[in-house]
Amino acid sequence: MEQDQIIFVAIVFGTVVLVMYFVTMLLMNGGQQSKLRERLTGAAILDVKNTRKKSLKGWLVHFGQAAAEPFMPKKRETQSQIRQQLGYAGLYNPSAMKMVSGFKVIFTIAGVTLGYGVGLLMKMPMLGFAVGGLIGYMAPKIWLRRKISANQKALRFGLPDALDLMVVCVEAGLTVDSAMQRVGTEMAAAHPAISRELGIANMETRVGLPRSEALRNLGVRTGAPALQSLSAMLIQAERFGTSIAQALRVHADTLRVQRQLAAEELAAKASVKLSFPLVLFIFPATFIVLLGPTVMSIMKSSLFTD
Repeated sequence: MEQDQIIFVAIVFGTVVLVMYFVTMLLMNGGQQSKLRERLTGAAILDVKNTRKKSLKGWLVHFGQAAAEPFMPKKRETQSQIRQQLGYAGLYNPSAMKMVSGFKVIFTIAGVTLGYGVGLLMKMPMLGFAVGGLIGYMAPKIWLRRKISANQKALRFGLPDALDLMVVCVEAGLTVDSAMQRVGTEMAAAHPAISRELGIANMETRVGLPRSEALRNLGVRTGAPALQSLSAMLIQAERFGTSIAQALRVHADTLRVQRQLAAEELAAKASVKLSFPLVLFIFPATFIVLLGPTVMSIMKSSLFTD
């Protein structure tokens, strides 16, 4: 009986691992480091690999949408909140909301199954059932939060370099729209997140949206404070007729100072964070090594022997 349970848990665990691997590969889109390496080395991707990736991605998208259809939120407020979070994460695919809801259901079922199997081995099936379901339900939410944090960090780190390049373009005689388009093209390999956002803003202006509205949408869509301040600065510079190049240069310097202050703050917090492992793990081991021989000698002395 125990051998059958072990085989069952192993099969379920392997299935869950494969599903999570394919989902991770789909959501991460292959990684940006490989794209940068391919551009620098001039390596080409084979059409056969592209076809396989597209077919696998399409199958997973279809599977996630089918699983999410009965569980899609009906209220517009809830849908708006989910779209806002997906925008903060840099996911603008129309099917992204269905995929997140669908994989929430899939991971919940997989977590319940795996947790129940592990609970059978530990003689606590209901506890494993509950814990596995909770982990499976929270996994997509945790992934989305990490995706939002990573996207915000990428936008914050890539914006100063993009502003420097935009200053060069503006001083060379390009308009703000042309400079945004040029910067979005050139920054695609080094900073794909900022390149994507600038490209979307440029596309909005090309379809007829006023530049002020496109810049305002840039800050609202990403939720990044740095881009929100950039959009407000460009709108004010255009309204009052000030030098855009000088404003961009000052804003880039301000962002670099903020990054330096943030790094100094993290360095100052490091000593406080190290105090807990020092007190809990390192100091007791040090006391045992230093005082251990002395305590043993005292225990063997005439004070404790008859």
